[in-house]
Amino acid sequence: MKKSPTKLIAAKRIAVAVAAVCATMAMPAYAADDIKNLMDLLLKKGVITQQEYDQNIKAAEDAAENAAFKEKRLDSDVAKANKFIDKNAKNGSVKSNGLGFESADGLHSINLTGRVHFDMRMNQNDFGSFADRDTASLADNFEIRRARVGFNGYVFKDVGYELVANAVGSSTNIIDTAFVTYGFNKAAQIRVGRFKQAFSLEELTSSNNIDFMERSYVNQLAPTKKIGLMVFGEPVADMTYAISVYQNDFNEITNQNSKGREASGRLTYNFAKMAGQNDSVIHLGFAGTSGSFQTAATSSSNTASAASTTTRATFVGFRSENRGLANIYRAQIGAPVLSTAAYGGTADEPASIRKQLGGAEFVYANGPYKFQGEYAQASFDATTSVSTGAGTVKAGYAELMYNITGEKWSESYKSGAFGGIKPNSNFSTTGNGIGALQVGLRFSKFDASDVTTDGLNDRTQNSAKANTTTLGLNWLLNPNARVMLNYSLTKFNVAVTPLDVTGATAGKDEHVISLRSQLNF
Repeated sequence: MKKSPTKLIAAKRIAVAVAAVCATMAMPAYAADDIKNLMDLLLKKGVITQQEYDQNIKAAEDAAENAAFKEKRLDSDVAKANKFIDKNAKNGSVKSNGLGFESADGLHSINLTGRVHFDMRMNQNDFGSFADRDTASLADNFEIRRARVGFNGYVFKDVGYELVANAVGSSTNIIDTAFVTYGFNKAAQIRVGRFKQAFSLEELTSSNNIDFMERSYVNQLAPTKKIGLMVFGEPVADMTYAISVYQNDFNEITNQNSKGREASGRLTYNFAKMAGQNDSVIHLGFAGTSGSFQTAATSSSNTASAASTTTRATFVGFRSENRGLANIYRAQIGAPVLSTAAYGGTADEPASIRKQLGGAEFVYANGPYKFQGEYAQASFDATTSVSTGAGTVKAGYAELMYNITGEKWSESYKSGAFGGIKPNSNFSTTGNGIGALQVGLRFSKFDASDVTTDGLNDRTQNSAKANTTTLGLNWLLNPNARVMLNYSLTKFNVAVTPLDVTGATAGKDEHVISLRSQLNF
C-alpha cells in the first residue's frame, strides 16, 4: 500500500529535522561518518533531495570542525593554567580572611591580630561631692580600655609564636604577650616567653570573649600574664593540664634568696561525653600557684611624723569590680628607706611576700544556657624589717548566661576554655541577620577579713568584704564586633572612703553603668 503524499511529506520533514539537529550539534569528529551514512540512506530512499543532502553534510562537517577547534583551544587554556600554577607554586597565598598569609606547602603562616575596646562609664555612689570630680578615679569617663596589635602563626607547623603590643596603659612596657610554642607533641607542648599562666577559666578566656566587661574579684588574685616556661597539653580526649614556672613581675626588683619565682598548675576535664551529653559542656578544673616575690614600697600619705621617711608596700588589694573605685580595700606594711641602693637600685626596702593560691572552676553548659562559677583562696605572708602582714583572702563568683538567639556554648569550648561565640547569622541592614544576643547575671564577692598587719606604719584601709551584682547584655554583630552594656551594684561591708580623692566622703554602695564598643580580629 502506497503512502499518501501527505504522510510522505510529514515523514520527510521529520527526517530532515532529525538530520539537521544531528548535523548542527557540537559532536566529536568521529561521529561525522555516522551522520553521512544516515544522509546517504535518506537520499537513497527518496526522503530528502540532493540539495537537502548537500546542506546537511556541510552542516555536519562545520559542526565537527568547530568541536575540534574548541577542544584544541581548551587544551591550550588548560596547559597555560598548569604552567601558571607550576610557576607560582612556591608563592604562598593570602588567607581567606584577608588578614594573614600561608605558604603554599602549608608549613608556615603569619596572621595579623588586634583589638580595640572603647568604654563609657557612669558612676552613681554614696561618696558625696568632691573637689576634683573631673579628674578623680570615680568620675564619669570615656576610656580606651584596650588597644593592641600583633601577629601570630607558626613555622614548620609545629613551632608557634605570638607577639602582641599595647598601645594604651599606664605601664611603660608595651609588650602584652610574646612567646614561642614548641608543639611537636600535642600531649606535651612547651611554651616560653610572656603568656597567661595556668590559673582560672575566666583569665584564660580572652578579653574579646569574656561574658561581662570586667572579670570578677577572682581574677584580681590570679597571676595573669607573666614571663616564664610552661608545659601543657591534652594527654587524652577532654582532659587538659598545664604546669608553669614564672617570675612575678615583668622586671624583678631583685632575686635575693631566689625570691621572685613562682609556679602554677591547672588540670581540667570535660565530663559531657562520659555523661552521654555530647552537645553539652560539664567542665571541672583545679589550679594552684605557690612562690615568693618582692614588691616595691612607695611613699604614702598619712605617715607618722616621727617616721616621715617610712614608705609602705601593699601586699593585698582589691579595686571595684567595675573599675569605678581604685581601692576598695588594701593591706600595707611599712618599709624604711635605706641609705644605700642595695635592692636593685632602689632606696626603699622592698617587702618580701610569700603567696599560695588555690582555685576551683565549674561549668555546665547545655545548648544556649551556661552556668559558670569559680572559687579562689590565697594565703599571704609579708615582711619587712619593721613590719609584717599575713592572712587568707577568699573570692568567688557564680554567673548564668543565655544566648537569646540560640547559639550553643559547646561549639565555642575547646582545650579547657571558651572561645568566641559565632552568631547563627551576622547582622546586616540588607538581609535578615541580627547577630547574636546574650543576657547574663553574675554574683561576685571577696573576703579579706582574716588579714592582719603589725609593726611600724602598717595599716588596712576600707572594706575587707564586698559583693557585686552585675547584669549584662551583649550584642555580637558578627564574630569580630561586639557591643556590651553592664550595670553593676557593689555593696561594701563597711563605709568606704575613696583614697587620694580630695573632699570625698564615705559610702557603702556603688552603682556603675558601662558601655563598650569592641572590634577584634
